[in-house]
Amino acid sequence: MIKFFAFDERVDVPEDFDISYLQHLHDRGKIVKRERGVISLRDFSGYIGETLYIPQKLELLLQLQSDSEYKELFTNLFSAIISEFREDILFQLFPTRFGLKESGSKPSPIFQLNTLLKYRDSTVVALRRIANNPHRRLVENMVYKPFQDVAYVDETIMIDIIQHPQSWYDDSPKHPMKALQYNNFESVDTIENRFIKKFIVELLQLVYHLMDYVKVVPVQRILLNGLKSEIENFLLDFPVDEIGELRIHPYNSQVLLKRSGYRELFYLYNRLNYSFTPSFFESLDNAISIKDISSLWEYYVMTKLISQFGEIEKQSYEENLRVRDEVYDRAYIKFKSGLVLKYQYVIYSYSQIPFRPDFYIEYRDKRYVIDAKFRVLGSNRTEIMKNMHYYKDGLQLESAVAVVIDNKRGGEFYSQRDGIEVIDNFDDIFSRDGIGYLSLNLLELLK
Repeated sequence: MIKFFAFDERVDVPEDFDISYLQHLHDRGKIVKRERGVISLRDFSGYIGETLYIPQKLELLLQLQSDSEYKELFTNLFSAIISEFREDILFQLFPTRFGLKESGSKPSPIFQLNTLLKYRDSTVVALRRIANNPHRRLVENMVYKPFQDVAYVDETIMIDIIQHPQSWYDDSPKHPMKALQYNNFESVDTIENRFIKKFIVELLQLVYHLMDYVKVVPVQRILLNGLKSEIENFLLDFPVDEIGELRIHPYNSQVLLKRSGYRELFYLYNRLNYSFTPSFFESLDNAISIKDISSLWEYYVMTKLISQFGEIEKQSYEENLRVRDEVYDRAYIKFKSGLVLKYQYVIYSYSQIPFRPDFYIEYRDKRYVIDAKFRVLGSNRTEIMKNMHYYKDGLQLESAVAVVIDNKRGGEFYSQRDGIEVIDNFDDIFSRDGIGYLSLNLLELLK
């Protein structure tokens, strides 16, 4: 069901709705909590229960023909954002150090999803290689064999014969009916295979979880389903019943570090589980699970900026900061080019008035603001442009640009020196002095 709402419209909240995320939306000014079970919608677009709430202004802008088209549009937006948060971007933000310590935080689903999708093909190849040629170790034990089959005798065997007179023939130790013999054989019960056994079971559970996580994103679900089938086939071929349980993780095993097949799975294990900081993505994961489209828009714009600015040199992240009654998170990212991106930092004007733009950028002694607004320019133009003037003049910037939504791509830049210019990408923002807006075309997601 789809409901187009007016600003500050009240709606009932289902009893099973995530209360903590409701508080998250309230703290960030997207909704207002009223009496028990009732909220007012403001800067919000997403699902409350089974109903997809969309601002009325979006209905006027998009003018789609059916509920299914709106649902497809927002499903594709989720897919686009998941795709934009590529694994290489995630690991630039949060570099991993293998084998040092396990993260105490719950891993981020979007982090794991992108990692699995990137390494899906190499994982399939690794599973097949291990199934065809599992690692083995030479095991030496001793078994009793009939005397006529004895091929070797040493002190240990002689002592055993003497200690077991019940096996003598005619009560003579010279004629035993059976004797110990050394038996050598190859066993698949190695610590490396114990690791693989444990990890593959965990991996299959993770795939099931992620398939539910992306149930509205068909492409990712199909890819995960193919990986699930490969894992299930591997468990049928791999001699699981002959392998014991893992007790100590073999971080220094040369087999896991170097042997083909094992190396790839050990690498994947570390990528998925160890020593990364997932806190930056807690709000993103919640936004995806709750389908909070307005929150996703900020992350979508962030991925565009990170992709443009190149390799990251260092970063930091802080969460649950508070300004008056509002709670927010902030991030600091420095790129190797020297560009610094500050997400939701409080910046003070020369008159000590605090501003908190979405993205504050410092580069080559120049400063810029980019503000992500999940809003239609239209009747909001005056308010949005005033905000950009406030940023540029109050913070003495080169430029301030709002990223808004539309049914077409492009925008305008306003400069005292050059007048009005048309812009159509982020590159245009950093070569001008003034204010402006850049629209991203939501309808492209339906193609």
